[in-house]
Amino acid sequence: MKTDIKKVWRALRPTVKYGFSFNETKDVVAAAALPVEELAHLQQKSLPAKGASKGDLLDALDGLISREPDPDKAIQNLVAAMLEQNNHLEARISDCAQRFGWKLVDGQLRPLDFQIDDAVKDFSEEVRNLLRTAYRRFGEGDYSGAMTAVCSALDAVTNNLYRVHNLGNPNDDSYQQRVSRSFAVLELAYRDKFSQMTDDSNEVNRLWQNYRGAINQAAYVMGSFRRNASDVHGVSACPPELIRHAIDSGTFIIRSITYETSENIQQDDVLDF
Repeated sequence: MKTDIKKVWRALRPTVKYGFSFNETKDVVAAAALPVEELAHLQQKSLPAKGASKGDLLDALDGLISREPDPDKAIQNLVAAMLEQNNHLEARISDCAQRFGWKLVDGQLRPLDFQIDDAVKDFSEEVRNLLRTAYRRFGEGDYSGAMTAVCSALDAVTNNLYRVHNLGNPNDDSYQQRVSRSFAVLELAYRDKFSQMTDDSNEVNRLWQNYRGAINQAAYVMGSFRRNASDVHGVSACPPELIRHAIDSGTFIIRSITYETSENIQQDDVLDF
């Protein structure tokens, strides 16, 4: 879904206008770390003197947002500051955001098609927290940090499989290799699951080969992004849409490994991912 957070901000203008006084609006701007000093010349005055209206203030605020290096992040910060100042507005902001493809989660706007809770309910607390961190950082505009967090979640899963199945040192393998080797130990479990759908052994073989191929290709995507777009290995200037794809790829790999491991693999060690 193509979403534009600027539409949410435009729609929130009445909420800001009627939910905050003139000076409270300036406080929100300051709390969002925007240059509130540029609004100092806008003052309300008692009649008959002519002062600035709330509309003038909001027009000037739009100008501040447009001049920010990252206008989307500025809007995120403003929404967070609004909720800190007046949490009674949460329902109104949430309803407004959903009309334009966004959802309010922990005081942060996130695209409706980019949610984490349902996707990770079967994961360990460590992996859930790392993936939630990835989604939170993405919402904050920290795309390299989001990439680092999702890679860390996948590291936790593959490190455990290397340990349990004595696959050696995962750091000796490339990122793609460590994912592929980890997934390979699940072959019997997957073949058994596919056999419950069809008794055609050739089809079972094709299903396994294609699923393994999908994991391998998703792992290549993750490895490339880890090299080029994480805050540990690469640069931060990466289109956010691509980071979303990387997070989706990582979640797909982790779910594929975690579900079959927890459901089908019997071993002495308790899996902690």
